[in-house]
Order: sequence, then C-alpha cells, then structure tokens
Amino acid sequence: MNPSQTGKFLFAIVALFAIPFPRAQADDFDSSGDYVRPSRPGFHAVERLGITLGGSTISKVTHQDGAIREITAGGLYQIGLGVLYQADAIPLSAALTLNYHYNSDYNNNNNASFRRIPLEALAYFNGMNPFRVGGGMRYIYAARANADLNGVSERITFENTRGSVVEIGYQVTPYGWVNLRYVKETYKVATYATTGTTPVVSGMPPYNGSHVGLFITYEY
Repeated sequence: MNPSQTGKFLFAIVALFAIPFPRAQADDFDSSGDYVRPSRPGFHAVERLGITLGGSTISKVTHQDGAIREITAGGLYQIGLGVLYQADAIPLSAALTLNYHYNSDYNNNNNASFRRIPLEALAYFNGMNPFRVGGGMRYIYAARANADLNGVSERITFENTRGSVVEIGYQVTPYGWVNLRYVKETYKVATYATTGTTPVVSGMPPYNGSHVGLFITYEY
C-alpha cells in the first residue's frame, strides 16, 4: 500500500465513523448497559457502506501536479442493500446483499474507472457480544474497466467470477456494526479493446482483485 493509498484509507476510516446511525431507543439496551442483539428474530433490511484497498493496478491517472492515482482491481468504494435473517434459538444470522463496487478518477481529459456488481451471501456467528465473525462467498457480475489516457482509450470486460469473504464485526449501536473484512478474488479478461496497440486477450494474465475493507452496516 503506497502513501497515497494509506492516506485515503485513514481518511475513509474517519469519514465512516462520522456517519450518524439512527438513534436507539431506551429499550434497545439491557440493565447492564450492554447492547441487545439485533432486535427480534426474523428478517431485517441491511444497508452497507465501505471502503476497500488492494489488488492489481488496472490503470494510472497522472494529475497536473504529478500525483499518480491508481485504479486497482480491489478498490475502492462499495455500497449495498439486502436482507439479514436472525435466528431465534441460536446465535447465528445470514445476510444476502446486492452491492455496487467501484473505483474511478477523473483529471481533465484523462479518466479511468473499474466497476462491478457483487452479490454477497454471508453467515455470522453472534455469540461473542459485542463481536461477531462471519464469512461466505461473493459472485461478481458485469465487471468492466474504462480508461481514456493521453488520447488512448481502453475498454475491458471481465468474466463473471467468484470470491471468498471473511469478516469480523463490532457492534457500535443496537443495529449498527463496524466490520473489517478480507476478500480473495481474481478477474479474467473477457474482451479488450483499445485505440492503441491491441494485445491478444488469451495472453493477458488475470487481475488480482483481493482486498481488505472497512465497512459500516446498519440492520433494521
């Protein structure tokens, strides 16, 4: 992780913690002051917001001040909506979310982006209040990278792929979590088009999309 990425990651941590969660009611807490497990058993809506770092470099955008912004296969922002089921008799829950994961940068006539749509299925063990651990799979659809750099255009589409997720969460409000995760995945090139020299797609190595992420999740 280069200094620019480290700075962005630290800034994102501050920004994520600054996002206000809806106020909890008095009956959301027990007499000891501990948080009560997410409301009642059953289904709950899920909102998710996070920042991710890592993966192979897909494009580089050079700014006028000489700063270089990398578009990586593991970055940068992810938002998602879905549903979580909380079991009644056992401390287990499972979540299914549809997400939008993107990384982009624009500087005058130079721009680059990488976008994809992950569908995530995760299961959690909630028996370590206020922590939980979980893991599962994510299926990535419609991954594509676009770049217009120094008058040369590139368009890349990737095969649908699958990744694995491990995650640890800390409960910060009765229905709010801060989650740290690691995702392992790769992207194989399906098509490549450029106004420059066109390489043979079959000879292009896959991009490493593995990354770490910091997420805020709200379940209500």
